[in-house]
Amino acid sequence: MNYERVIVFGAHPDDEIRMAPAMARMAAEGVQVTAVIFTDGSEGYPLPEMKETIVETRARETEACRKVLGIHRYVNLGAPDMGLENTKSMLQKVIRVVREVRPQAIFTHGEKDRHRDHLATHTLTLEAWWHAGEPVAAELGPSWRTPHLYYYKNTALEGPVVEYDVTAYAHKLPEALATQVSQHTLFRRTREDFLAEAERIKANPPRKVHRFILHAWTVLKDFPATS
Repeated sequence: MNYERVIVFGAHPDDEIRMAPAMARMAAEGVQVTAVIFTDGSEGYPLPEMKETIVETRARETEACRKVLGIHRYVNLGAPDMGLENTKSMLQKVIRVVREVRPQAIFTHGEKDRHRDHLATHTLTLEAWWHAGEPVAAELGPSWRTPHLYYYKNTALEGPVVEYDVTAYAHKLPEALATQVSQHTLFRRTREDFLAEAERIKANPPRKVHRFILHAWTVLKDFPATS
């Protein structure tokens, strides 16, 4: 993971938190981590009275999460929650952000899911990864081919696998989840629960390894010499 720039795609605010320890480690080691969220989280309200303020609330929670993880920035593409579609305009938004960031690696959702927004994130990411590297749609920026494409969640593929030791940053997962107060009803835990878990992990950190599945379109080069 000795990249200079990476993008982590998530369908909703908080999906990317699955990668919290990895993002925190990369950021601490000088990698410019950009998290790109497709939807505004507008349906993520557990109580009717939260409907009018949930988008603003989740934006604040996202910024709080960014500070916890120390990552470079978040980008929200603004699709309605439960309404993300693979349209030309959305595809072009994704191409533009890939060409702007110029990542060496992209991390995204896999193909095995039942949420329509997650599945749309999967297909949009793959299409944008390819289009961004082609000499097309120059108005969206100079073409950029991202060398490595990974799944970090929800895939039936088994490999090739890159294993990334995040033991020293394992506590960042509950710390990040603690910022998502509006979703704690869904998580069935409280902020205090998550912060207490973070303290337990810091006191006695278990070994934690992220397993990233390389997409088949990734071309691997520069293998170490073998004998």
